[in-house]
Amino acid sequence: MHGPLIATLLVDLLRREMPRASVRRFFFKAVRPLFDIIRLTVCGRRERGRETKQIALWARDHDGFLAMQASAELA
Repeated sequence: MHGPLIATLLVDLLRREMPRASVRRFFFKAVRPLFDIIRLTVCGRRERGRETKQIALWARDHDGFLAMQASAELA
């Protein structure tokens, strides 16, 4: 799968879970290839601390291996 497509899916997850959030910065890094014939899982969580504006995002392949890691900074 095209790396920027996976990154877009991660941003989409953030938008669905936090619709009022405004993304200030977004970084991503492909770690392992993903193929369109297998399942992938997109995940995310707010970094520790109630007032933090950092969101960790990642994608895993069908075996649970990290395929892409990303972070978003909220405005």
